[in-house]
Amino acid sequence: MRRCDIRGSRGVAALMALALLSVLSATASAADDTPVRFQGRVLWIAGETLMVATDDSQSINVDLTHVPQDAYQRLERYDRVVVTGTIPREQNRVEATSIESLGP
Repeated sequence: MRRCDIRGSRGVAALMALALLSVLSATASAADDTPVRFQGRVLWIAGETLMVATDDSQSINVDLTHVPQDAYQRLERYDRVVVTGTIPREQNRVEATSIESLGP
């Protein structure tokens, strides 16, 4: 079994660089959610969750928690919408800040 010796100046410098990189990437991802704006068609709405299909056949889970209910309460399946919001660190959904209907 081969051992790695980190006692030299190169080993210490490498560990310090790795630690700094980890802190910077964690800080940036915690502070910044990625802003998004896209169009699509309503697939379904359940509670405060909206599923939208984009024109390139992607299904996107949209959290409606921060959107006033009157902005989406009249939406029906296949209605075209514009979603504005952010992708949080988890990146498994979009947290909407607004939903705009593109008409009937």
